[in-house]
Amino acid sequence: MRSVLNMLIFCLQIKIIIGTDENENMVEDYTEVTTQNNIQFDEEYTKCYGDLGCVSTDSTWFQDDFRPVNLRPLELEIIKTEFILIRKNRTSSKNSIFGEVVTTNKRSIQSSGYTTGKYLFMLIHDFTGTGYTGWVKHMTKSLKKRTKKCNVISVDWHTGAEPPYDQAVANARVVALEIIAMIRFLKENYKLTMEQVHLIGHGVGAHIAGYVGQVMKPNKITALDPVGPRFQGMPPHVRLDPTDGDYVEILHTDAQNIHSQGTMELLGHTDFFINNAENQPGCPPQQSSYDLLSVTRANLNEGQILPGCSHKRAYKYYIEALDSEECTFLGIKCTSYQEFLQGKCTNCGVNCRTFGLVTYKELNNGSYFLQTDSSLPYCMFQYRANVEISGTRSKFYGFFQFILIDKNHFVTRSSTLEPRYFSSGTNNTFVFYTTVPEMSKIIKAKVCWKEKPSILCSLYCKQSIIVEKISIQSINSSGRRLKKIFLCPSTETKEIFSGDFVDFTICKT
Repeated sequence: MRSVLNMLIFCLQIKIIIGTDENENMVEDYTEVTTQNNIQFDEEYTKCYGDLGCVSTDSTWFQDDFRPVNLRPLELEIIKTEFILIRKNRTSSKNSIFGEVVTTNKRSIQSSGYTTGKYLFMLIHDFTGTGYTGWVKHMTKSLKKRTKKCNVISVDWHTGAEPPYDQAVANARVVALEIIAMIRFLKENYKLTMEQVHLIGHGVGAHIAGYVGQVMKPNKITALDPVGPRFQGMPPHVRLDPTDGDYVEILHTDAQNIHSQGTMELLGHTDFFINNAENQPGCPPQQSSYDLLSVTRANLNEGQILPGCSHKRAYKYYIEALDSEECTFLGIKCTSYQEFLQGKCTNCGVNCRTFGLVTYKELNNGSYFLQTDSSLPYCMFQYRANVEISGTRSKFYGFFQFILIDKNHFVTRSSTLEPRYFSSGTNNTFVFYTTVPEMSKIIKAKVCWKEKPSILCSLYCKQSIIVEKISIQSINSSGRRLKKIFLCPSTETKEIFSGDFVDFTICKT
C-alpha cells in the first residue's frame, strides 16, 4: 500500500506561483520537491533548528487512513515566521490599529509598545492565511476593547502556510518552535506568566497552538474550527488535545463531509458544535467545501486566502461573542445533535457553557450544541419552555412553535424544532431559539402545534392537543430578563389543532 501511495505522490503535479518577473508568472513544478521532502514510514527523521529545538517524526506520525504522508519542514528562512505586535495607532483615530514586527530582542520589544506584565493574546492564522488578515485586525480591536492593557501578537507564517497543504502541515511544527522561543523570551524578560497567555488559532493555526501547549501549557487555547485532514484520528502529540492548555475550547463549524476543512473529533475541554458543524446558515454549500489536499497556489487568485464560508464562520462567531453585550453564544451539553434539536437537553449550570473570554475550571468535557442565525448578528436568544398538557392520549408526536410579543410590542418567532414525543402532564421541557430583537417582558404568545399526521387521521380527523399552561424563561439573556413567565389560553379554548395558532396571555393566577 505504501509503495502505491509513494507512486501517487510522485505522479502528483503540484504547481505554485512563486513570483512575477516582467509580467510573466514563473511557475515551479513541486512534484520533485514534494517527493524529495517525503519522509518514509520506517524512517527516523529528526531536524534541529539551532536554539529553537528539533522536529522529529517516527511511525506514530503515520496512519494509513488519516496521515499516510509526512513531509520534511522547510528551512527557517523560507517559512519566515514573524511576530506582529498590534496596538492602537496613537497618531490616528482611536479605532485605528498599528502592527509592528518584533523579535526576541530587548530593544525591539521596548520600542514596540509592549506592556510588561500584562495579559498576552497570540493569534495564529490558517493555511494560506497571513498575520495581517482581516479577522486578526477585527479580533484585536475586540480583545483590546474587552481587556484593558493587554498585548496582542499576531503570528505571521504566511510563506510557510502556502500550498501544498502537506508542506504547510509540516512547517506548522517549526512555527510552534518559534512561538515557544518568543514566549520564553517574554517570560524571562518581561514578567509574562503562562497564566497570562491565551493562544487563539484558526484551522492549522489551532494545531500550532496545540504544539506550543505541549511544551508551555498556556492558561487557555481557543481553537477556531481546527482542521481535520492529516490531524483527525491521530494520537494526541500529533494534534491539539485537552492537555495542551489549562482550558481548551473548540469551535467546530465545518465538518459536514470529506471535503470539509474541520473535524467532528473532540479535541478540548469544551467542544462547541455550532449548527452541528454542518453547512452554516447563510453559507452557500458551494462556498464551504474545498479539498485541502488538492489546493495549489494556481487555484487561487494572487494573494487570495483559501475560501470556505463555514470554516471562516468560526472566527466571525468568536468576534461577535467578544463584541456582543446582550446575547451570548450558549452551548448546551447533549449526547447528540438530534436530541438537542428535539429539546431534550435543557439543564444549564455545569451543562451550559459559552465561548469568548470565559474560562471554566471544572471538568465537564463533552459536546456542547448551539444554533446561530444566518447573518449578523449571528447570536440568537435561547428560551426554556415547559408545556402542561391534558387530554385522552398519553403521547403526542410533533413540535410547538411560538410567536412572542413583549410589553413594547416587539414580535419574534421561535425556531423550528425537530418533532419529538410529548406526554400528558407537566414534564415537557424543551429549548427554542429566537432572532433579534430580544424580548423584554413577554405578555402574549401565539402558540402553534404541529403534529405528524397518522395514516388514519389524515383522512378522517384533525389532530389536536390540549395545552393548560406554558412557562417560558430566557437562558442566555444579558441578565435583566431572566424571570420566568406563565402563559395560559386567553379564552376558554385550550385545544390547539395541528397547524393552527391559539393566543396565550399571562396567567391570572
